Amino acid sequence: MVSRHITKKNGFSLVEVLIVSAIMVIVFGGLIMGVKYTLDLISISRAKLTALTVANNHMEYIRSLSYNAVGTVAGIPSGAIPQVSTTSLNQVVFTRTTLVEYIDDDADGSGVADSNSITTDYKQAKVTISWEYRGVPYEIFLVSNIIPRSIETSVGGGTLRINVFDKNVAPLPGATVRLLNTSATTTVDVTRMTDATGIALFGGAPAGPDYQVFVSAPGYSSDQTYVATTSLPNPTTRPATVLESDITTMNFFIDRVSDVSITTYASRMEAFSVEEFIDTSGVATTTAAVVVGGQLVLEDTAGVYQSTGRVQLIPVSPGSLAHWERIVFESVLPGGTGYQVQVFTGTSSPVLIPDSDLPGNSLGFSGGTIDLAALDPVLYPGIIIGITLTTTNPSVTPQIRSLKTWYITSETVEPNVDLTLTGGKTIGTRADTSLVYKSVIATTTNGSGERTLQNIEWDGYTVRASGYDIREACPANPLVVEPDDDIDLGVVLASNSAHSLRVVVLTAGGMTQSEAEVTLTQGAFSSTETTGLCGQVFFSSLSSAPDYNLSVTTPGLGTQVVTAFDITGDVVQVVQY
Repeated sequence: MVSRHITKKNGFSLVEVLIVSAIMVIVFGGLIMGVKYTLDLISISRAKLTALTVANNHMEYIRSLSYNAVGTVAGIPSGAIPQVSTTSLNQVVFTRTTLVEYIDDDADGSGVADSNSITTDYKQAKVTISWEYRGVPYEIFLVSNIIPRSIETSVGGGTLRINVFDKNVAPLPGATVRLLNTSATTTVDVTRMTDATGIALFGGAPAGPDYQVFVSAPGYSSDQTYVATTSLPNPTTRPATVLESDITTMNFFIDRVSDVSITTYASRMEAFSVEEFIDTSGVATTTAAVVVGGQLVLEDTAGVYQSTGRVQLIPVSPGSLAHWERIVFESVLPGGTGYQVQVFTGTSSPVLIPDSDLPGNSLGFSGGTIDLAALDPVLYPGIIIGITLTTTNPSVTPQIRSLKTWYITSETVEPNVDLTLTGGKTIGTRADTSLVYKSVIATTTNGSGERTLQNIEWDGYTVRASGYDIREACPANPLVVEPDDDIDLGVVLASNSAHSLRVVVLTAGGMTQSEAEVTLTQGAFSSTETTGLCGQVFFSSLSSAPDYNLSVTTPGLGTQVVTAFDITGDVVQVVQY
């Protein structure tokens, strides 16, 4: 008889080991992360308590000083306390910032309305402690009023009041105002922030001249006083003078900066497609709208107009297309009437172009000009224009007389062009009385003829191209930059000639006037050009003479004439209706 003995071995399989290991990693990993978070929280709390101790100790030191001794180095009021210092405690490095300033309490009136003309009623000390933990900044601060025994005293000196405004002369709170005087007996270097009314007060400033003021804010332009130098002997805004027991007021203007993208072209050809509603040949579909007498209007029954009408025009499909530019409408809108435009793509089944490609298209456009520059000409080689007419008064209708769709058929960039943008704001004059401009920006376009300028101050900038004449600058030259603007400037260049004329034609409202016929004459010389989308024409290789005549004729607006004007060098002549 054969006997078999089977031995069974108990243990874990590899899969079970992996599962147990994963569970242990999750459990203990979570515990470790929890412990780490707790330790970080304890460290942060301990650092805050330590910072509070540092702040309290420093504030108690300030309170222990006599009233006259409370002040900062190069500050107003002046004293021996450093404005910024560091200290280390519990292995943490703390930055200690001390601000001491005079307070003009409004209980007895403030500023010029102060009943006793003392604007330095008491002092206020602010101690700020800042530090970092694992790269994250932290900060605490303490504030205390330091009161003289007599409650209010005249400490000598005067008050400098700085008003900061934006471009529209609205008070600008939160601006940084730095006051610097290195020529005084005691150096003054103090920084204040403007209050809710855009004012920074420097009370108790030692009487004397040469107080330099610098005004700035993040994302804003800057303004300042200017010291006379050999290159600027006659500054417009000189350093301030503080008068004993008096208030000196100065005004400064800053606003948000802008971006300007410039492209330089060797040539640029434009064209347009026009619909003048002479008949219905340009209309693809229409609902409750009709073409009558050279205009698109709402359909009416016995003089009662429909409240809404819609029209789709036939596609605009240029044979050659480099860029879309804009649609320009000519219309008459009696009270209570209007129109809205949307842009579609496709042929048999038009599809609305999404806002991602043409911002605002889903809601529609109601202005006389629609910017198409954002449209990709490859993705959208043709467009369809949809118009919705509306009226709230059944006795009147909007009237669309014409529309033009402008586009660029071809363009060639001019790379590596040296440009200079000179702003119109001045800061003074030289010894020969020539103007010194605040902003002079020198730049060069890249190999693609492009350059983007950032942080540009609001101003009017004249653009010059080294070695070239400017045939056309769109939207304009000089270029008006508004606060918080984003501008694309196209500059079409021409060969440099000794004497040239660029004519800019504007409507009464300041808009550029296209299709104006411009004729320049002088003696036997005569030349005629027609303005394009940017309302400009260019005449080059002219002779210098003082008796040129200019005639500008625009359909519907009549003729403007400029007589006996001089052309010497490169001249820009603006003609406005």
